[in-house]
Amino acid sequence: MNLAYFRKSEFDFDKTLENLKTNVKKIDLKVLSEVDLPNNKGKVFNICSEDWLGNIIAADTNLVGLLPCQLMVLNKDDQVMVGVGNINLLGKITNDPAVIEVASQAEKKMKELVNNSCGVGPLKVKSIKLYATTTCPYCKMEASWLDSNKVKYDHVLVDLNQKEAEEMVRKTGQMGVPVTEVVYDNDEAEYIIGFDKERLKEILNIKN
Repeated sequence: MNLAYFRKSEFDFDKTLENLKTNVKKIDLKVLSEVDLPNNKGKVFNICSEDWLGNIIAADTNLVGLLPCQLMVLNKDDQVMVGVGNINLLGKITNDPAVIEVASQAEKKMKELVNNSCGVGPLKVKSIKLYATTTCPYCKMEASWLDSNKVKYDHVLVDLNQKEAEEMVRKTGQMGVPVTEVVYDNDEAEYIIGFDKERLKEILNIKN
């Protein structure tokens, strides 16, 4: 499971910051604070929506530490990287519809902000691998769903392939299945634990 979403900027540090501050206003968010990292390594921004803050705090004050507002611009090794935490996690720890909706909105807007600040488009899926077993019912459900939506993927049965089983555990720390590996066009991978249909629909842009 990825804990953050980072993209490499097409611009230098100052231009990336300029793009960020311009694009914040375009998507109706506010910069609440800005902090310099030590040794000129970058900046951390607290960027949020008053509605997100209000809805999350009204739902559960315990979620305040997971507010989807932190964005980082790193200046390292002649590369500028912009990133946010995995906002999708916020929607996974509650059944509250208001919080789930905030997580959905925030993930889209914050990723859009990262992409636009860097001058890049959304990540595209390059390949998918489904780690499964011959007896797992949820694996079979996911495989059937992928097939019905004509998604190309590599179907690996880890109970019949020890090498692949070890690889899955090495990559994710997970012993259970299904685990879905999604590799993007920047060669970074995301790992989806369990048959998370909604997440897969979002990644693959499947509407039904």
